[in-house]
Amino acid sequence: MSSIASAFSTYAKMPAQQDETLEVAKIVKLSLEIFNEPYIFFEAEDEDNLVVKFDRTQLIRVVTNLVKNAIQAVPEVEHPRILVSVAGEPQWVKIMVADNGVGIADANRDKIFEPKFTTKSSGMGLGLGMVKTIVETYGGAITFTSQPGKETVFTVRLPRIKIKA
Repeated sequence: MSSIASAFSTYAKMPAQQDETLEVAKIVKLSLEIFNEPYIFFEAEDEDNLVVKFDRTQLIRVVTNLVKNAIQAVPEVEHPRILVSVAGEPQWVKIMVADNGVGIADANRDKIFEPKFTTKSSGMGLGLGMVKTIVETYGGAITFTSQPGKETVFTVRLPRIKIKA
């Protein structure tokens, strides 16, 4: 089991496959099509001008991993809600995944991106570590805020490319 985890960790550190010019809102929307949960919502501002250099498959992996975690955080919530949004900042394209689930305990905040750390009964705890590695490989950053029992919001910022009109 440990060797499988190590293999995944090694894979997560692999360099980027391709640098593509991507319209983030379109790729995020595409990523959400694999989920059937009616409580997942999507918002985007200025969809055509939110462009980054990123590997398409890696961006889909980042989004689906964050959404999957959000789904796992809301199973006991009476009215689950996950909001995935894409917005622009002067230097960044910001992807946010917010849920109204169980939240992240204070004791786990510092470990959340560590490879092999998990609070779940299944899985190897590689998801958020891999997401962080992918995002940082492209010069981006990932942060989160959480209020246990209320909400968690993961924010990914990716360097924005200005498209000349």
